This record gives sequence, C-alpha cells and structure tokens, in this order.
Amino acid sequence: MNRTLITIAALTLMTSTAIQANPGYNYPQPQLRTPLHQEVDPGTVLREGMTNLLRFLRQSEEPNPQMISAFLEQEIAPYFDFDYMATWAAGPMNRRMNEQQRTELAQKIKVMLLGTLTERLAKYNNQEVRFFRPRRVGENEVKVRVGILQSGGYPANIDFRFYRSKAGWKVFDVSANGNSAIAFYRQHFVNKMRTQTSKRDFRR
Repeated sequence: MNRTLITIAALTLMTSTAIQANPGYNYPQPQLRTPLHQEVDPGTVLREGMTNLLRFLRQSEEPNPQMISAFLEQEIAPYFDFDYMATWAAGPMNRRMNEQQRTELAQKIKVMLLGTLTERLAKYNNQEVRFFRPRRVGENEVKVRVGILQSGGYPANIDFRFYRSKAGWKVFDVSANGNSAIAFYRQHFVNKMRTQTSKRDFRR
C-alpha cells in the first residue's frame, strides 16, 4: 500500500502561501464506519508508502516529472479523500453547490495537490525521515507526524490526518509545520469566488 509520497513534498506544499490552521480545524466530522476489510493502521500506511516512495525516487534512472506524475496518480491519489477536502474547502458555499460543481471542485483540488507534489518531488535530495507514533485526535480521526531532517536546517514536521472510511484509512489533510493544506485551498477558492463576483458586479 503506497500512501506517503507527500511526506517529503508536503513541506513546501504550503510554505509560501499557507494558512495557519486553528486547533481542531472545525472540520465536519466524518461518520464512524466499519471497514469492509482487515484494515492497516495509519502508521503502517505511512511507513509502507515511504518505502515505496524512496525506492521509486532512488532508482538508477532518475524519474522525470512525467514519471512522478504517473506514480502519484496511480499509487497515491486513491488514498486521499478529495471529495471530503472539497466539501471543507467550499465552506458554506457547499450547501448551494450541485453535485457537478462539487465533483469539479474535488478534481481541481486533486490537480493542484498532485501538481505541487510532482514539482517538489523532482527536487528530492535524500532527506532523512523520522516517523512518530500515531495519535488519535477524535472518535474517527488519527494524526501521524513525520519529521523531515533537512541538511543544514531545522527539521520540518508533517502531520497527516486520517479518517476511517469503508475503504480503510483515508488522508483528508496534510499540515506542514502547522499549516493546513485544505485551509489553504479554502482561502484560495474563497478569494477566487470573490474576484469573480467583483468582476460581475463591475460589469453591471
């Protein structure tokens, strides 16, 4: 099971334009579900994913952006819940969106996330990785912290937030040093909608 490609890339996913997340994030809590199969715990998910990631990045033929993008799409994307991320990113607007709009928003978030990861992973430089013990933060939520040791710099803390779905544990947010990915996406789309609304009002 390959789920952790983002452990290295997430550090720079939000650093330049990130939003500082509040404790708890005020997420609508996913319903507790009974898995349909014998599940693997989030900590194991990350460790196994990192092993496959490093094997991929350290192959004799250095992967190009196209190879990285294909790897992300096939091995990593299925383990994110982009629909849930889109629901949170939409905020109050989600209630006024139809299913097609929600699907399109989820796809936009997927493209943005995977595109950023492709760009960052192309610059991977054999950083050391340290895993911390998973921590339960809700009835149906677990956080797993990963430390990225940077040469000549301070270690970066990457937090992966999982919830248990029918298909097993899914990632629904990644935070780099306290900066949340979906908080960033929410602000991004709010600003975009405001800009579009202002343009329509100006044309009137």
